[in-house]
Amino acid sequence: MTSTEARVYVEFIEEEDRHLPEGPRWLTVRGRPALAWVNIQLGPGATTGELRVHFPDDPDAEDLIEPCPGRPGFLLPIEGGNRVLVGVDKQLRVCDLAEGKWSDPLATIPDDNPRTIINDGEAVPGGKAVVFGTKDTQFDADAKLAQLYLYTVDDNRVTLLAPGQVCSNGKVFASDERGLILFDIDTPTRKVVRYRLDVAARTVTPDGVALDLSNQVGLPDGMCDGGDGTVIVAFFNPDFADAGRAVRFDLATGAAREEW
Repeated sequence: MTSTEARVYVEFIEEEDRHLPEGPRWLTVRGRPALAWVNIQLGPGATTGELRVHFPDDPDAEDLIEPCPGRPGFLLPIEGGNRVLVGVDKQLRVCDLAEGKWSDPLATIPDDNPRTIINDGEAVPGGKAVVFGTKDTQFDADAKLAQLYLYTVDDNRVTLLAPGQVCSNGKVFASDERGLILFDIDTPTRKVVRYRLDVAARTVTPDGVALDLSNQVGLPDGMCDGGDGTVIVAFFNPDFADAGRAVRFDLATGAAREEW
């Protein structure tokens, strides 16, 4: 397996910026290429977070920081630049990063449990829907309070797809002769599971385990499409480690091909 030592791209100085940064996305802000991500919360007991925007064309410039009205779980760029769709606490909202303005909530998840907040999400191919999940902030594997949802853009509608998760994380889409496939992580299970997603019917159907990661060090967290039938999974290690680790896996064979 190929192994590469990753380099620091953006260095966090303040401790609050180092606490829970996740979900980096490339986009355009004020006509400039930018990398944006969510800082879910700014400390162990914090109930708010922020959006952060870094401009690689001027590495000495200060990052743009946009405070959030809660704890953001994900951001997704909206076509045309400047704006992002953000899952924050239990709502979906749009933030204009150029103007520093937030929309009224587009939708609210049907879940009033104080322990659950929106976590990771990904746009469905075509950009007209988003699949996202929630997490139990106490990470209680027995309670299974978190859930998987579908949001459709044209009608601002949210539908429950699957209950019984703990910490809903990385999502990747693919398709075959049977239709659309959703690969999904519920972190404590240490598995990438496969669903058949029917956006029109607003349903998912379980279709087995794509990757069993129980032999890996750490817990699967973020995930993105690696191309050629592979995914790259970032692992969270709750124990002390000299470095973090991301691994590229073949979805057909389960083999680890590459690591950083």
